[in-house]
Amino acid sequence: MAPTPRKQVLADTVYDTIRQQLLEHAIEPGSKLNINALAVALDVSPTPVREALARLEAEGLALKRTLAGYTAAPLLSTREFDELFELRMLVEPAAAARAAEHADAADLDVLAGYLTEMRRAQAAEPHEALQSFVRHDALFHDRIAAAGGSALMRATLERLHAHTHLYRLYFREGIAEDTCREHERILDTLREHDPDAAAATMRTHLSRAHKRLLSTLP
Repeated sequence: MAPTPRKQVLADTVYDTIRQQLLEHAIEPGSKLNINALAVALDVSPTPVREALARLEAEGLALKRTLAGYTAAPLLSTREFDELFELRMLVEPAAAARAAEHADAADLDVLAGYLTEMRRAQAAEPHEALQSFVRHDALFHDRIAAAGGSALMRATLERLHAHTHLYRLYFREGIAEDTCREHERILDTLREHDPDAAAATMRTHLSRAHKRLLSTLP
C-alpha cells in the first residue's frame, strides 16, 4: 500500500534533514548513525529514519553492516576522489551536450537563477554562504542533467555529486567565484544550443574543480 501524502512528506523531510547533516558534517563522516537517537533528535518515530537511512545507503552516503547498523560514509581517499571525477568526466560532458540540444527557455532561466544565487551567496555570513552556494551548485548541475532528458544519467550524477559536496566544507577563498565564471560559460553554450561547446566547457569546469578541491583535501 502506498504511503499517505502526509507520511511521504514526513519521510522526505527526515531524509532531507539527515542528508544535509551528512553533507555539512554535522554528522561526522564515519560516525555511527543511531536510529533511535536520530528519531528523538528529529522528534519522529524510528520508521521514517529507517526509510531515510535506506535511501542514503543507496546513494552511498550511509553504510549498513550486518549486526552493526548504519554509519555515515567516510570521506573518500585521494584515489577514490580522483576516480569520482573520472566518472564525472565521462558522464557530465555528455549530459551537457544533451542539454544543449534539448534545453528550453524555462531551463535556461532556472539555470541563470541558480547562478545568480551562487553569486549572491558569497556576500552572506560564512556558514550560510557555504550552504547556499553548495545547494545552488548542486541544483545547477542537476538541472543540466534534467534538461538533457535522461533519467538514468541524472540519477547517476546525483549520487556522484553527493560525494563531491562532502568536500565543499574545505573550499578556500576564490573557489566560489571561479566556479561561477565557469558556470556562466557553460550556460552560454547552452543558450547557443552548441552540444560540442557545452561538452567542452563542462569538461574544463570539472578538470578545474577537481584540481581546486584536491588542493583543499584534509
